[in-house]
Amino acid sequence: MKRIGRYEILGLLGRGGMGAVYKAAAPLTGRVVALKLCRPAEIMADVVGMAECRRLFLREAVTMARVRHPNVAQILDVDEDASGPFFVMEYFCNNLGVVLGEDYEMDRPCRRLPVDTGLRYTRQMLSALRRLHFEGVAHRDLKPFNVMLADFGEGRDEVKLIDFGLSRLRGEVGVGHAGMVVGSPFYTAPEQERDPDGADARADLFSIGVTLHRMITGFLPEERPKNRKPVVELNPELGSEFDEFFEKSLSPTPEGRFTSAGAMLAALDELEERWRDRKEATCSLLESPPPVPPRAERPRSAPLKAGVREARSVFGLDEFWRPVSGSRGDLLDNGDGTILDRATGLTWERGGSDYPLAWDQALEHAAWCKARRLGGRTDWRLPTVDELGTLFAQAPRPGQFCLEALFDPEKRRLWSADLKSFVAAWYVDAETGFIWWQDMTCGFHARCVAG
Repeated sequence: MKRIGRYEILGLLGRGGMGAVYKAAAPLTGRVVALKLCRPAEIMADVVGMAECRRLFLREAVTMARVRHPNVAQILDVDEDASGPFFVMEYFCNNLGVVLGEDYEMDRPCRRLPVDTGLRYTRQMLSALRRLHFEGVAHRDLKPFNVMLADFGEGRDEVKLIDFGLSRLRGEVGVGHAGMVVGSPFYTAPEQERDPDGADARADLFSIGVTLHRMITGFLPEERPKNRKPVVELNPELGSEFDEFFEKSLSPTPEGRFTSAGAMLAALDELEERWRDRKEATCSLLESPPPVPPRAERPRSAPLKAGVREARSVFGLDEFWRPVSGSRGDLLDNGDGTILDRATGLTWERGGSDYPLAWDQALEHAAWCKARRLGGRTDWRLPTVDELGTLFAQAPRPGQFCLEALFDPEKRRLWSADLKSFVAAWYVDAETGFIWWQDMTCGFHARCVAG
């Protein structure tokens, strides 16, 4: 399939119950978009029928189009051709499921995010839900893979909710057909599993509670409240205030939860204030950073190509796709826009690109560093995964909230020079310390290295 309507198809992004989602290019401008085609799974068509699948599909487009909010992905076009009805929406490379490292074995632990990042994402999700619920829309399928992450640079890492195929409008009945499960296991409220049409907006708040727990502990909460461990056992940065918050947000009954997204948002603000007060008190007790280790072996500097199957072995990564070995660097600010790591002998650009770039633009940024003779050097280049991995030790570890890195923390995702394929390259998430790949058209920051 080369085209759908006026759009050039660049590749398949994924398939769901209601259709297939493609990466596409808009006519004339070439803007990269996500195109969702009504092509329901066979089991979906058997349960509800093709006519109903079509109705639900177009209803999803209408639902998304009627809500204007910074944290809800926007519909750009709705059309139909010989392939069937389709709609076009904003395209985002990254999502929360990838950042957490979730896979089909949901009961396994995942990567956890810094607490303040988890709180920030949750605040944006609740803000979007507050708007949706005002319109009478209950999402009913909130989970990390339906939470896209848009990085516009300047610290603007924004949540974008997608996938409204299972949403329910105020007063609507019959969306949950016999034999049709509405929602995703582990993130769905108990009442939604029993009676999909009877569940209201408070079911979304339960899903938010599960997602926050997953983000900041790395674990799904136990289904039975009495079996849940205190969160401090899962993440030493957390305190009893989080147990109180989760007790309410994860109540097995709607009546026991927050009454609205706005009420949950207010409680989240109070939760973060209490956490920051305790964090500052802990930081005041830290006297000095840990000692600097001896000089490390110089990491690989020659770019390579590695597929997903061999990448963990080639890059030396653990089950969470983080470097197995590594030590805290010995960083020296040279005062000229560069930083010397005396442990590896590498010299780094302190800032990096002002905005996220496509991979070929990241190479151009490295050429710019070289042409500019940054720090008086002409050997600047895009770093390898191994070289970027030496920066991870600069991220705060549990209980060490106060240690500040010399690098700009807003540039959290960085391109490497290593390829995954002819159209994809490896990048690092310096905030959570993992390595993954993305299409070269995606936008991440670039930071030059020399040495």
